[in-house]
Amino acid sequence: MIYSIEFQIAGLVIVSALIIIFFSKPRWHSVQNSVFRLLLIITFFELLFDIISVITIAERDSVPSIVNNFFSEGYIVIMLLWITVCVIYIITNTLYSGITAKELIHKKILSWFIIVPALCCISTVFFFPLKYAGTGRSIYSYGIPSTCTYIFSVYCVILSIICFCVNFKHMTFERKVPTIVFTLMEGCTAMLQMCIPNLLVIGFGTSVCVFIMYMTMENPDMDMIAKLDAANKKSTDLLLNILPASIAASLQKINRPVTQSHADVTVAFMDIVDFTKLSSRIGPEKLVNILNMLFSEIDMMLENYRIEKIKTIGDAYMVASGLPEEYPDNCSEMMHFAIDVMQYIKTFNTANNIKLQIRIGINSGPVVAGVIGKKKFIYDLWGSTVNFASRMESNGVPGRIQVSESVYKKLADSYSFEKREHLEIKGFGDSCGYLLS
Repeated sequence: MIYSIEFQIAGLVIVSALIIIFFSKPRWHSVQNSVFRLLLIITFFELLFDIISVITIAERDSVPSIVNNFFSEGYIVIMLLWITVCVIYIITNTLYSGITAKELIHKKILSWFIIVPALCCISTVFFFPLKYAGTGRSIYSYGIPSTCTYIFSVYCVILSIICFCVNFKHMTFERKVPTIVFTLMEGCTAMLQMCIPNLLVIGFGTSVCVFIMYMTMENPDMDMIAKLDAANKKSTDLLLNILPASIAASLQKINRPVTQSHADVTVAFMDIVDFTKLSSRIGPEKLVNILNMLFSEIDMMLENYRIEKIKTIGDAYMVASGLPEEYPDNCSEMMHFAIDVMQYIKTFNTANNIKLQIRIGINSGPVVAGVIGKKKFIYDLWGSTVNFASRMESNGVPGRIQVSESVYKKLADSYSFEKREHLEIKGFGDSCGYLLS
């Protein structure tokens, strides 16, 4: 009797090589990874039983019927298990991409839509006899168990496509393409095998499926690269949250302290009035929460300005404009921002039933900016311009914006100011300030 098992043998070789490669390389463990491990092993035995069952069916005149039935029925059972595990793998890559193994077990979609139908199909193998084709290449068994296998395969393909469509927007491109490819391919292979029994390609189709899964989603090298890329992006985002982009890039390249002189920068300090008294009245924990809400909102406001947040020091908030990229109207930009903050304080007080007052001090001039030291990097400013901006705030008036003479000269034509003379500024002596009217 003539029979052909070239496709199955080729598939068995592919899967055997994948098993050796897969289990010889370290990887990050995940639910998908665990399911794929099981799928590889099932695919190996599915192909092995497929080859033996083809031989026993073709040579059934000389092979005991118990052996023939064992491998033929075993092949169908393993094939049903393969389809079940395959659709579980697809679901974990679509609907439940971040799920744990324990959480996956309790999902009703697995029991009602996958496990129960699979058990029903497996039961047909033991309750209904297998029938065999006559001669030649058409040697696969047929009848109710085989028909149930084809129907279950098509059903799982439809279920997989539904899951894919439902979660399409949330899947990465790397998982979209292979998921739909091997889903459709396995469905087409099952239909092709059902319509043209002579081909004997369904076993080879399963090996190609797991090969596609491995090369696109379960390759440990690609998985490790993806994880490293994600970790690198996370660390870069964290660095950019601490340092300006240009400074972060320079620091990564030269790996040593980065400093730069700027001739015209505007520096502002904001400070909550009577912070210590407020803390003793409402409690430090509640006050810190209020401070966090206020500063977080000011952080969001900064996104609309070309202003760099430098740091917070207790209840003080320090910003600067005109660096690290210099631009001519940085003083005006800072004033717009300071006015917006003052206006927002009123809204914040009303929303939180509190009476916060802040002082804002602004100065303009040359500074040195950058990152120094080797640990706990922070982008900071140095120079008398910074110190005088701080003094403008600490010697200011609650609820008002006070600017230095250098700022006044730049903005006198655009804003109205009240001059304050004979301010005794620590480290600077007799000075004057200007309150925004």
